[in-house]
Amino acid sequence: MKKILSTLIVTITFVNLFGQNTDTTIKANKNSFPTNLNEGIFKKLRRFNKQIIAFDGIIEQIENTRNNTPFYKLKIGENIYLWTALLFKNDNNTIGDKIRVVGYLMHAEPNEIERKYLDGKYMALAIGLIDFKNSNFLFISNAQIQKQEWIEGKIPSSK
Repeated sequence: MKKILSTLIVTITFVNLFGQNTDTTIKANKNSFPTNLNEGIFKKLRRFNKQIIAFDGIIEQIENTRNNTPFYKLKIGENIYLWTALLFKNDNNTIGDKIRVVGYLMHAEPNEIERKYLDGKYMALAIGLIDFKNSNFLFISNAQIQKQEWIEGKIPSSK
């Protein structure tokens, strides 16, 4: 599982470094960018394992992933956090920013360095991020279907 996860992260990161999508014009509507995870549902997190989740969080801590992309400790609610690895670079957000993330939920399998801070059973692999306050919308380039679904007001499919 660790090899598969590492290979997936390396592959997506490599592709993304050469094709990160930073659209400046998005045809969003009032239903765009929905969420399916919040503080109330967090206790049932395991039912979302290996599925796409979308949620709001406040950046509490920033580390680097194995691929030199941001790894955020996101505060979802009072004493509720979810570590989220971005599969793309993000130079626009800092600690304290509120962001909305969409990505895959999976069991956390930290390496030696990550064990120092990765403290939960689960983590998210973000394929997209939106920051309404700073007008920042990032999405990996090879997930155009999921991006369009999220813009149209659907939780993206995992296909």
